[in-house]
Amino acid sequence: MKVIAKPLPKAARGRGLTLVWGVHPFPTGKILVALSAEGLCWLGINCGRDRLAKEWPGAQLVEDEKVTAKAAKEIAKLWPGNMDKISVPLVLYGTPFQLKVWKELLKIKPGKLVTYGDIAKKIGKPAAVRAVGSAVGRNTLSIVVPCHRVVNKDGGIVNYGWGPAMKKSLLKGEGAI
Repeated sequence: MKVIAKPLPKAARGRGLTLVWGVHPFPTGKILVALSAEGLCWLGINCGRDRLAKEWPGAQLVEDEKVTAKAAKEIAKLWPGNMDKISVPLVLYGTPFQLKVWKELLKIKPGKLVTYGDIAKKIGKPAAVRAVGSAVGRNTLSIVVPCHRVVNKDGGIVNYGWGPAMKKSLLKGEGAI
């Protein structure tokens, strides 16, 4: 899996970019896949263009399901256990701290759960649990960068941008619950 990290504050996300997007079937619903010229940069669950536009202010959005179909089919085929084999480069746009957290998320194996505190320790910032939670919540590549595998210290399934029912569905599909 190739990961391209682009340090960029959220306020600048999308400026000067053209994103090609399409909505495709996925085992737990529909996914919206958005590609930049460099690779996969956004994946939303059961959403549409409005959510993409909100997350990528300033980007030129071009709908073309034919262009995004290959990446979407590969994601659906590789999930849940082989996402590390994805051939499309992952392009992560975020702050240096977010990028560090998201790269750590990529190390979580399917069927495994970790806490926000675990992630904070692994990135060398054990007191930054809340900041880690914030970074996890701003993940731009849901499912592929497995933010759904992060739970609170009590193992509770809370705070998922696509809703707790979707988080449970993804974790159940991966055999984590």
